[in-house]
This record gives sequence, C-alpha cells and structure tokens, in this order.
Amino acid sequence: MIFERTFDNLSEEDINLLNSYFDGYDYKSSGHTFIANYMWRNTHKISWQIIGDYLCIGALGELDPEEDKRYFMSFPLTRTGSYDVESLRETLLEAKKLFHAKGQDLYLSLIPKSLVPYLEECFPGKVFVEHDRDEDDYIYLKEDLINLSGRKLHQKKNHLNFFLKNYEFAYEEAKPEDAGEIMAYIESKNEYKLGETPEEWKEILEMETEAIRELLKFLGKGLLSGVIRIDGRIEAVTLGEFAKTNSKETVLVHVEKADDRIRGLYQAINNEFCRRLPEETIYVNREEDMGLQNLRQTKLSYKPVMMGEKYFAIIR
Repeated sequence: MIFERTFDNLSEEDINLLNSYFDGYDYKSSGHTFIANYMWRNTHKISWQIIGDYLCIGALGELDPEEDKRYFMSFPLTRTGSYDVESLRETLLEAKKLFHAKGQDLYLSLIPKSLVPYLEECFPGKVFVEHDRDEDDYIYLKEDLINLSGRKLHQKKNHLNFFLKNYEFAYEEAKPEDAGEIMAYIESKNEYKLGETPEEWKEILEMETEAIRELLKFLGKGLLSGVIRIDGRIEAVTLGEFAKTNSKETVLVHVEKADDRIRGLYQAINNEFCRRLPEETIYVNREEDMGLQNLRQTKLSYKPVMMGEKYFAIIR
C-alpha cells in the first residue's frame, strides 16, 4: 500500500475523522465517502494518511489491480471547505516522495473538475491534466427520476407503467438479515450476465460482487436500500448512501441490479427507491459508466441534470 493506514480495524474516532474530510467540501463525486472507500478497500488495496492539512487516499490500479500495478491517489481532501495553495502544495510534495519510493510519478485520479485549478496553481507548467470521461458521474434531479415527465423520458415511463400493470410486487427496505439473500440474488444474476459480458470485463464483475458483499455490512448502519420482491423472491435491489453524513441533499447509488428480462423492472426499482428518499434530497448521483457503451447510453437516456466531471493528473 502507498499510505500508512488501511480501512480495516478503524475506531469510531478514526471513522469520525475520515468523515470530517469527506464532508468537508462539495466534491460532487461518488467516491468521496467512507462507505465507498471501505467497500473497495480490499480489491484496490486502499490506504490513507493525514499529510499536513489534508487527507490523502491511495489505491492500486484503477479498474483491475491485477493488470494495473500503478498506484494512484485521489485529490487531497479538506475538512475546512476550502484549499490553501501553499499547504496543498506541501502535502502533494510529501505524497510525491512516497510515490517516488515506489518507483513511479505522482499520479492522481478521480479529480473533481472544481479542484483542477488548484492543482495547476500548485505546479504551474509541471502537471499533465486530462479529462477522464469514463469516470464522470451522472447526476439527476430526484423529481425527474420520480416523475419521468416529458417526451425524452416517455419510453421510461411506458416501461414503468407496463411493469406496474402486469406484475404484483412488494417493495421494501433491506434489513441486515437480508444480506445473504441479496448476495445469492447477485450471484445468480451474474451466472447469466457473465455469458453476455465481454471477456475483459468478467473479472471486473467479480470484483464488483466482492465489493457488494462488503457494502452489505452497512445494512442497518446508514446504508440506503430497497428490494423488489415478485412472488416472494428478490428480483431487484438498490444500495446507496447520502453523499455527506451531515446533509441529505445528494444521494449516491452504488448498486442497482435487476433482472433485465422483466420489462420495466429497472425503471421500477429506481422509481420506488427515489420516491422514498427524504424531501431534502434534491440530487441522485448514479455514478460513472466505466466506458461501457451500453451503460453510457442507459445513463444518458435518463437525462442527467449535470455531470460530475473527473480528471486525472501526473506530477513529475
């Protein structure tokens, strides 16, 4: 690992400290929460360290750590709501030493667009920055996902109405005791999805399955959840959280799975989940598309109100 601490065996004090940084700025990013890092901690060897005024988080590999052995770090996180260029530069220089000790340049990934100017101000003319379209988050208005109004979402509304008319179902919040049943559903769904998945993405799907197993540990502990049952069986599930522990304005959807052989089921789990979100919730962040064209088309078809643009950078 690249930094001193992992996300295992943390005290309540440690978690509160981490959350003070995750909540310290409006990152507009699905990866800047404690839960998001915890669920991927093993697959990506995620580690963290407070350096100067900022929290630094590093990981191994971007998608497949078995193939990509390069370490990267996210943009240092602040707990004050702002950044000081000089102290930020000192933190990045210390991180650079750690990366050089591993034999590589300082590589930053998943940088929110709003933070790119700070990076360029810290290292004028010495940093390479590029937009990473595959990692952009899709951010929607909650009300748009509930109402599905207008011509652009008419097809989604038709699929939803077909499901509501033709299926008897029950929607419920998942409970801790449902974790085993949810995992069994995820694994059974993967059995037929693997046959439709390009070879190079199969390992990613397996990594995602392990991350979901870790995510389910938070049922009853702040994780937002919903399942749809048809004839008593789970046929769709969604798992998410609030983007900040001190605000309900934005919800992150980490997982949404449904049997796509059942027309309208994906629209139904999305709609039912959003209907039950608090009144204070305005935005729903449904994460990135990872460069998968089918997923990109689907996410675009729901008409995001904005994109949470991400960048990567190399400081030599």
